[in-house]
Amino acid sequence: MRVCLGQINTTPGAFEENLERMLEGMKVAAKARCSVIVFPELSIPGYLSQDLLYQPRYIQKNLEALDRLCSATRDEAFASLHVVVGYLEPNPGPGKPFFNSAAVINEGKLVANYRKQLLPFYDVFDEARYFEAGDTLTMLTICGHRVGITICEDLWNDKGEDHYTAERNPYARYREAGVDLLVSLNSSPFVQGKPEARMKRLVADQGDLTLVYVNQWGGQDELVFDGHSFVARGGRLLYAAQQVEADEFPVVDLGAVVEDTTQQERVLPEVSLRRLIVMSLRDYALKSGFRDAVIASSGGIDSALTIALACDALGPSHVHAIRMPSVFSSEHSKTDAKALHEALGCWDYEVPIEHLDLVASLNQRFDHLRDPDHLVRRVWVENKYNSVADQNLQARLRDVYLMHFSNAFGALPLATGNKTESACGYFTHFDMNLSFAPIMDLYKRQVFELAEQHPAIPRSIIEKRPSAELAPNQFDEESLLPYAILDAIVQGYVEEFKSDFNAFRSWATTVDQVISCDRDALLVWLNEDDSEAAYTRIIGLIGQMEFKRRQTCPGPKLSKVAFGIGRRVPIVKAFR
Repeated sequence: MRVCLGQINTTPGAFEENLERMLEGMKVAAKARCSVIVFPELSIPGYLSQDLLYQPRYIQKNLEALDRLCSATRDEAFASLHVVVGYLEPNPGPGKPFFNSAAVINEGKLVANYRKQLLPFYDVFDEARYFEAGDTLTMLTICGHRVGITICEDLWNDKGEDHYTAERNPYARYREAGVDLLVSLNSSPFVQGKPEARMKRLVADQGDLTLVYVNQWGGQDELVFDGHSFVARGGRLLYAAQQVEADEFPVVDLGAVVEDTTQQERVLPEVSLRRLIVMSLRDYALKSGFRDAVIASSGGIDSALTIALACDALGPSHVHAIRMPSVFSSEHSKTDAKALHEALGCWDYEVPIEHLDLVASLNQRFDHLRDPDHLVRRVWVENKYNSVADQNLQARLRDVYLMHFSNAFGALPLATGNKTESACGYFTHFDMNLSFAPIMDLYKRQVFELAEQHPAIPRSIIEKRPSAELAPNQFDEESLLPYAILDAIVQGYVEEFKSDFNAFRSWATTVDQVISCDRDALLVWLNEDDSEAAYTRIIGLIGQMEFKRRQTCPGPKLSKVAFGIGRRVPIVKAFR
């Protein structure tokens, strides 16, 4: 028996395009004499549709697309092919208005239907908002195989929770029912480490069952899907997709045997964060109707990496990099930025920023009231003027110029902030309030790693001390903490909920993963006298800056907990 894995990139509401991708896969499957082709979860309407489900016309178009798919299978070429596809099924009874369902179609008929039973309710997922849980198994016979159908969470839950009881665990119930082939439809977003963990866990736990796991690929708002479909039997991989970046329809012969353990290791998935970000950015831009991007280029590592990724995603001829030096910009930053643009082949512009006279003019106009109770007069008299505002005006002007270019010429404005600095609010309010932030879920150490890997980024940019250059001799690490320490604090607090110094120190000294670019420096710092006070300051800063992060633009979610729809923290709070 041959199975085709319908790894496609869906878009919410793109019913025609999603259907065309499926029909293309069906042709491949039929030509290869496959008995089954499996498409991802909710592949007809696209994933993640969210509150579009409340639009009656959206549901109707989804059902019309399902009917058209049924009609297509009446073609003699598809006579022996079973099409397994995800769709939105209205719920005619009590409860939530819809089911997250999978249809099995053969020769123009819906021969089986399955309703997802375990609805995720964590991180970016909120399926109980829309869907009623199914409660029955779906089994059918295809080519002598007793086949069961599951949808994503029914097979495993991405949070690693094991509290589902056996009577509500479809995977366990299917095994008890004696199915020998289990088909799983998935739209499982990428998280670092998840593809490997998912595959190892499911393969080790399957017994004699044959498992066909199909996942979608591509970017959708803040989510990015890696593909990474696989087929396994008896604890052995028959096939594992590597990182998917185009619609692929691999055909797997379920009678094949993998005997060589070295081959088994070779088919485990490999993940490139750079390629995932590029894919996410490309999809966000093109699906939103943009062919070009515009970026403020400072000569620093964050903007350099963002520009390089944009060139990878859209092509250098569609990337517009604007240098906007101020009186505080170093000469090497100007030349580094220009050298980067030349190496990449993108468009280069220079628009100098002149802010000092503007600051003086603004403050003079604000201080036109001489009443001692007036805010501006009181601040001057009490010598409480915040001079950081003068520095930040440079960044605000740069954003104004960037947005003008976007608005006037139709280019997508990209933000350049990373996760470590965003956590601490170390960006001017407008800096992340653009359209898309490709590196917003990268820690600073990861920014350096990806920059090191990119051949076009000059060494001088990678090796210089990070600085916003908003004031003379200003360096980022002096305002915050060394990144070797700061990265670990942010990751511990945001992803592992370590808000106590002793708990953080215990985690940082025992965790079995990279959390710092210099682990030795971090371990030394943890035992210094003032480390707890510095830790407490940073944790307070992260909590205080929630209002700024809430107003930032989206970017690809790559980690377990990213700033975005999966992290739900109140803006106004008394807890740090």
